[in-house]
Amino acid sequence: MTVYFIILLPSAISWAEEASPYARAAAAYQDRRLDEALSYAEEAVREEPGHVEAHLLLGQLYYLRQDLEKARESWEQALKLAPSRRDVRERLEKLQKEAPLERGLSRNDTAPFVVRFAQDQIGPEREDLRPILQETYRQVGQSFQYFPDYPITVILYPASSFEQVKGISHRVAGLYDGKIRLPIQSGGPVQSGPGDALKAILWHEYTHALVHDLAKGRCPVWLNEGIATLQEARVRPIDLRLARGILDKGKPIPWEQLWKEEYDQGDLELHYAQGYLITQYLVKRFSWPDLVGLLKLLGQGYPIVDALRAQYKEAPVALEKEWLSWLNRQ
Repeated sequence: MTVYFIILLPSAISWAEEASPYARAAAAYQDRRLDEALSYAEEAVREEPGHVEAHLLLGQLYYLRQDLEKARESWEQALKLAPSRRDVRERLEKLQKEAPLERGLSRNDTAPFVVRFAQDQIGPEREDLRPILQETYRQVGQSFQYFPDYPITVILYPASSFEQVKGISHRVAGLYDGKIRLPIQSGGPVQSGPGDALKAILWHEYTHALVHDLAKGRCPVWLNEGIATLQEARVRPIDLRLARGILDKGKPIPWEQLWKEEYDQGDLELHYAQGYLITQYLVKRFSWPDLVGLLKLLGQGYPIVDALRAQYKEAPVALEKEWLSWLNRQ
């Protein structure tokens, strides 16, 4: 099971600000033109050193480039300007945990992936990862007809280090928070674990990256997880025993509760499993291009209820009823 973090999204920009360097940086960031975004963000903080959001965005762009020291400096400046900003403080706390673990990591690129790893952890087996990354980029990208051309960081951690950096309490097999983070067995080859374990996790996490880009960070968590799990299922079977137990009792989560996104930690697995079943239904009844269309509507700012209605030409309540009927036939 995987949980991802939505990375920083620029705040709303007024009409009067549209031509400013910050507005251009924010627009380029949203469209994943990251080099262009960095150039404009640097210009924005030079022109307006008191612009908190510009410092935040600049820090995020440095962070995604794996320039952690410059990211720290930008976020510290943002916090100095706005000491009450809890989100900035949390970013700095997270960075403080990551930096010591990532200092001195080796680098091995397979475009568009920038791979960081401890030399003594995977050693010569790192070459095993190259074909897996290339296949992931090609196969998962084909589903979405989307192939990013900006650098995507993949960090391989020893299992103990991954526990320190993941920042969440429950068990996860991998993490996407703007970077793909994967645990590996100490001293083992890249393909440690049963079968295609690493490949499945990588497909799952890379899907989060594509969903984030297409929906511009606005995809609901349950749907994001459902789509990622659907891609993972192309590599290995998905364990749905918990979901089946609940569904067999006739107690699936009403869709309107999924919209709320206020889940207890103990309910995450069920929400994600049901998200997978809903996504599976949407793809089987309609198509992958329709699902991509749904993500793009979310990226345009449609609420999930309106996006479903616009893409599938049915009210969500009708889709839910048909989904329940589909489940009973499985």
